[in-house]
Amino acid sequence: MEQTLHGVMKLNGLVIRSLEEIAGRGANAVTYRAGKKFGHEVAQYFQKREDVEGALHELSDLLRGQYSFEVWKPEDKETFIIEENGETFIYLVFHDCIVRQTLRRNGLDQGGPLCQTLFGYVVGAVEEITGRKAKLEIVHTGPNACLKKLILK
Repeated sequence: MEQTLHGVMKLNGLVIRSLEEIAGRGANAVTYRAGKKFGHEVAQYFQKREDVEGALHELSDLLRGQYSFEVWKPEDKETFIIEENGETFIYLVFHDCIVRQTLRRNGLDQGGPLCQTLFGYVVGAVEEITGRKAKLEIVHTGPNACLKKLILK
């Protein structure tokens, strides 16, 4: 089973590398859109809710084993949902992530097309569940975890 997974990870890495060679910077837009469509499709089966925090917990439970993430707040904040400079957002920490492991296995940088697929997926699912538009930004990438900022509109 592990050997099969590593083979699929290698194939995904080669597909992404080829897509970047052919489409250049447009590769990010293609994979983001694909992830977002998939997120919307999967989340159609979730109960609709306005509670963004609850929606994220439900999504995290569903994805456990592929992408482990949790909501996070800086020490100086009282709640997970933060309002600053006219923006409403939540920080997400991604721990065990098959995307990051695939990128490391293939010597690819984080933040590129494969990460954009995950970004799109999370945004699509959140939009479908909550009815709110969203955007996901990288705050920090690392070998053991990534910090993302989910901006809600």
